[in-house]
Amino acid sequence: MKTSNTILAHVVSAAVLATALAACTGQSTEDRAREAAADIRASIQDFDVPALNQKVEKAMIVEVQTQLTSLKDYMGEVSGEMDQVLVNAIQAFQRRQNEAIPWYLFWTRTPNDGLIDDELRADLARAAS
Repeated sequence: MKTSNTILAHVVSAAVLATALAACTGQSTEDRAREAAADIRASIQDFDVPALNQKVEKAMIVEVQTQLTSLKDYMGEVSGEMDQVLVNAIQAFQRRQNEAIPWYLFWTRTPNDGLIDDELRADLARAAS
């Protein structure tokens, strides 16, 4: 019994010491909160980065922009450049395509990833015709 009391006393002492050391960092509570918020922001993944960084020929981007413009999904300039407006338009088109698929065929839905691939181009060609 004495051993368990000794262990408990050491655990409590360690917890008190750790709390005291954390409070003695010299930072105010506000500074620690700002640092924590910055760490959180840095850890958040931007899901559009793969779409924005994909390597696609300029002619293919122009084709996709033109088709999305005719479908009233893309309101930007047809420039052949991959930008956030185009990624958002592709994702909106992909969402609308997925909404047309019945719930019991959910596994056939494509991700709303904003990537230009053969499946997207085929869907755009069907929708534009």
